[in-house]
Amino acid sequence: MRKLMLLSLALISFNAFAEAPSVKITSYVYINQERKVAELCGVVSNATTTPTFVQITVDETSKRPATYNTWAGADGKFCSVVVSYYGTAIAKAQ
Repeated sequence: MRKLMLLSLALISFNAFAEAPSVKITSYVYINQERKVAELCGVVSNATTTPTFVQITVDETSKRPATYNTWAGADGKFCSVVVSYYGTAIAKAQ
């Protein structure tokens, strides 16, 4: 019983200190400058699940930010088409 408790505690501690997934935006290219349509691509590092859910927020400091959702594949890469008036975006893995 004691060994089981120690093993459980070790697993819980390991999970608590495991590095959280991080997202890096690798490209942000306007497809249609007039309509403010852009393709945003990135990669997720240290993913805990496959596929990984990624939430993208464009124009995050504006009065009307927009949120887009996508999935990163087994290689951690993702792309999404977004509309952005200010050309800014942040992404985070869920």
